[in-house]
Amino acid sequence: MFLVRVGTLSRWGHACIAVGDAAGGQIQIVEAMPEGVRTRTSTVGSWVWSNVPLTDAQRDHIAGTAFTEVGKPYDWPSIAGFVLRHFGMHLRGKRSKDHPDDSLICSELAAWSYREAGVDLFPDVAPGDVAPGDLAEYLVVH
Repeated sequence: MFLVRVGTLSRWGHACIAVGDAAGGQIQIVEAMPEGVRTRTSTVGSWVWSNVPLTDAQRDHIAGTAFTEVGKPYDWPSIAGFVLRHFGMHLRGKRSKDHPDDSLICSELAAWSYREAGVDLFPDVAPGDVAPGDLAEYLVVH
């Protein structure tokens, strides 16, 4: 999303969770969008994929967690927080790092799904404070 890219000064504005195997260049994903958390089919080449080493059990757990969030609303306050970041206001750490609220943004969905599978990419950060660019930077550094 444009506001996320601007607010976080990142070229990355979206994240998703792949929940199936690629077939014919297509893959099923779970993503949080302004209309809420949903599933859809996407082109494999449209994404940069994680290289975090995972077991099959962890992959299944991540996908299962993402599926449980389908239908939840979008987390507009988190987007507002990213816009505030652009102006030097950092609101990290204000929310529980143990559980997201009832609404999610795309990168919160990813961070929470990984955390629930025992792969805590950002142990000291609330999932709603993780931006798509944070996920991309994690992949570069790790």
